[in-house]
Amino acid sequence: MYIDKRQLVTRIKDAAITYQQYLVGQTYMFVYDQKKIEVIFKVDSFMHLTGVASTLKAKDFYKKAVRKSLKASEIKFDSKHPADFADIKTRYIKRLYELTITDIFIAEDILTMTATYAFGMTNLEFVLCCGKNTDKAGNVIDDCYVPYSFRVEEIDNGKFQELFEVDYIFKKSTNQNKYPQMTFGNTEKVKFLDQEIKDKLENCLIEE
Repeated sequence: MYIDKRQLVTRIKDAAITYQQYLVGQTYMFVYDQKKIEVIFKVDSFMHLTGVASTLKAKDFYKKAVRKSLKASEIKFDSKHPADFADIKTRYIKRLYELTITDIFIAEDILTMTATYAFGMTNLEFVLCCGKNTDKAGNVIDDCYVPYSFRVEEIDNGKFQELFEVDYIFKKSTNQNKYPQMTFGNTEKVKFLDQEIKDKLENCLIEE
């Protein structure tokens, strides 16, 4: 199967712009079944989500993609990054941000052929699998999660324990203490959330 690297690079550049606009430097809290998970979107995660390999470091890859200077010669495919998977992923990754503003589902303990993930977010069209936020040595930094894998597929119920509908999505800059913005949910019912969740929200959200 022939894959035009130049076409993939164009898609990656476009996706980097939306990743920068909606996700980088942001933390989102997803509330479902009276539980919460917080996801941090980092620059370092972007390259892996595209499905390609590169001679560039993850941060440099992202920076060049945002600046529209990434070259076809700087991406490659291998056994862990097959060309056909990269082709599929790059067709959809520009829409990744949709998982933070629309009605989605959370699946816990997702099992794939290569890894097990704490949870995944899905719109039933594509899935963002996440794991613990760790440093380079593998030490857990905090209670938040980060994206580990982007998969374009309908989630198979044989791969997870249970599927939950997300009730609310809140957004903040990663350096903020509390969430000042809601991107999805019923504003009139926020005051009925568990206190542990409300403690993470700015008063303007609770008092609306």
